[in-house]
Amino acid sequence: MTTPGAAPMQQDVPEGSEPPVRGRVAARFTRYSALSLLTVPAGYSLFLLFRHFFENVNAGLLNLCVGMVLTPPSFLMYRVFVWGGGSGRSVWAELFSFWQTVMVGALASSAFMAVVDLLFDANEAVLILAGLTGQGVIFIARFLWLDKVTFMPRVGGS
Repeated sequence: MTTPGAAPMQQDVPEGSEPPVRGRVAARFTRYSALSLLTVPAGYSLFLLFRHFFENVNAGLLNLCVGMVLTPPSFLMYRVFVWGGGSGRSVWAELFSFWQTVMVGALASSAFMAVVDLLFDANEAVLILAGLTGQGVIFIARFLWLDKVTFMPRVGGS
């Protein structure tokens, strides 16, 4: 039984039909968030490795380098596991759009990290916290861009 005005529950959706749009977006956001639990620690682990070998380079610049290195594998994972293989557009167009969102997140986190590194000569834990803060600011906007622009399925095109 449904309440008037309420979103239908899974048991209210007839068998064989697709769940409501809101449910599909929520499912993609859940997969996006879960995959971020893998990609974000991998990125910061690579950052710490770079920091070990390039200790005199500002943390913000190292973070941008990590973002560049990790874009292709991250793109492939998000494309397959979150958006089910892409939009049907060119893989290169999707990769470029994805890279842009990575760079916005990397720039935000790098700016936070660079300032913290410059002002406080911070240790690695504080730098990672600063980077996570910068990325957190972008997290939801990045999902919305990827979902509604980059990986939006083509409509009626060839």
